[in-house]
Amino acid sequence: MESVPEIVLVGTYHFVQHEETLTNKEMEILNLVDLLAELKPSKVAVEWEKSVQKDLNVDYTKNPEEYSMNEIEQIGFRLASQLNHKEIFAINWSGHLTQEEMILLNQSIQTDHPAVLRVIENYSTPSISSGVSLIEAYRKLNNKEKNAELEKMYLSFLSVVHNGQNIGHTFLSKWVERELMIVKNVFDIVEKPEERVLLLVGGDHLWMLTKLFEGKGWKVINPFES
Repeated sequence: MESVPEIVLVGTYHFVQHEETLTNKEMEILNLVDLLAELKPSKVAVEWEKSVQKDLNVDYTKNPEEYSMNEIEQIGFRLASQLNHKEIFAINWSGHLTQEEMILLNQSIQTDHPAVLRVIENYSTPSISSGVSLIEAYRKLNNKEKNAELEKMYLSFLSVVHNGQNIGHTFLSKWVERELMIVKNVFDIVEKPEERVLLLVGGDHLWMLTKLFEGKGWKVINPFES
């Protein structure tokens, strides 16, 4: 049977948004890294701009005691180091979507698109809390059904119009463009068919990236499925 590349998709929280809670979860972070290490990925890729790959690997040489409280260092660096990887890979491309466009989209939904607003309000965003283990929080974020809800929410933006402009369509076009570039950047680091790449990426990317990698014929692995 022909070998196909494998992608371990790890949707992650952005630690800066949960820094106070995570300062008390140091051991849970290590347990999460241990769980991911069991999958023995051949490469670890993170949501860092590809254009500054060299800076990423300079930071990777830091001692663990110097790691900042962000997911790239706390999870990505620790994982790659535990697996004795010489380098870690930057695969992000921020693309052309601007902060102003996202603010306008949100404002338009809030004021003029009640049906879309209801879809957003019905989506319960997973979170990190002191009463839930970090692995369980990640399991919820990476849940297949939860990501189907996330996809429904994103696609609801297609109907958002502002002053005659299809701003929801524009947002999604630019979002998909970014996802395609991320996938291409992962393709570029693969050197052999039996490669297993672990990609640590913001949870909002999971629904589209899963479809793109599966469409290309890759085996997609969710490390949090029982």
